[in-house]
Amino acid sequence: MRGAKIVAAVATFRRSAELARLLKSLHQCGSPPAVVAIADHAPGGDVAAIAEKSGLSCIVLEDASNPGPGAGWSNAASAALEAVPDANAILFLDDDVVIPGEAPGVLVDLMAQSGSGCIAPLLEDRTGCLWAFPEPVEPRLRKLIRQAVTPADALRLLGEGPHAFRWCTGACILVSRQAYERTGPHRRDFYMLGEDLEFSMRAAATTGGVFTCSISVPHLPPEGTPDVSAAAVKFCALLQNLSYLAFHSRHSAHMKHYLPGNFRRFFRTFGITGRSLSDAGRCFWAGAACGEPAGKKQGTALRTRIRNRMNSQ
Repeated sequence: MRGAKIVAAVATFRRSAELARLLKSLHQCGSPPAVVAIADHAPGGDVAAIAEKSGLSCIVLEDASNPGPGAGWSNAASAALEAVPDANAILFLDDDVVIPGEAPGVLVDLMAQSGSGCIAPLLEDRTGCLWAFPEPVEPRLRKLIRQAVTPADALRLLGEGPHAFRWCTGACILVSRQAYERTGPHRRDFYMLGEDLEFSMRAAATTGGVFTCSISVPHLPPEGTPDVSAAAVKFCALLQNLSYLAFHSRHSAHMKHYLPGNFRRFFRTFGITGRSLSDAGRCFWAGAACGEPAGKKQGTALRTRIRNRMNSQ
């Protein structure tokens, strides 16, 4: 895939500074995207102005309904491919990552070398430690990567790769055009958190997915203490989506092993109270028993319940 024509798809919501930083990093890449399609879920801000000043060819899609990252990535990818019909790879991005200059070219070459349909880098935090990593298929590598504190540790322990993954987070993933057409777009019914895991698992199962330890992408969300209500809403969406994936997705039955740890993390964050037990139970019931991702009726009702409860305090 040397000489690949890449387009980028970005979903953003009230993160102007982070989006401007991302676009600046893309502009400085050795192989910048032919077009960047941005799904703006909080119209009325300065996203259009930021895109215009970026030096990149950008498309801004405004949607005040805030349908979630899955819908945003899906809509942005469609717009980007329509604008660049001969594009042969799509770079899906969170608005709060920073793309190293060499990353697109290296990812394209390694994806072609592996014969897989998608590839992901490592993700690092502000301190240079691993923020997240793809889940290796090989059990030995799964153990090794959990010993790594920094991307350099992962590179030393696992080698450059590419290594096959079971799933990855969606903050940065490059997908070939052919693989995307076979896999299909991100799902729109997850609301938030988990749609990227589902997409990556589906892509890996359909066309093969790999990751490399030679590229590490900074993932730098806004600093500060998040609103308690927003944090609870997001965490409950994650729990419901993971419960759904564990029991209702043919590509992700292995997620059952990760459910207990995520529920424990929820209780460590919000305490063990009648309300937190009720919220967690509703998440598991809706996802596992009823087969509903968080964007469906029960998830919407739970979010309304949490917000009303917080507002009454």
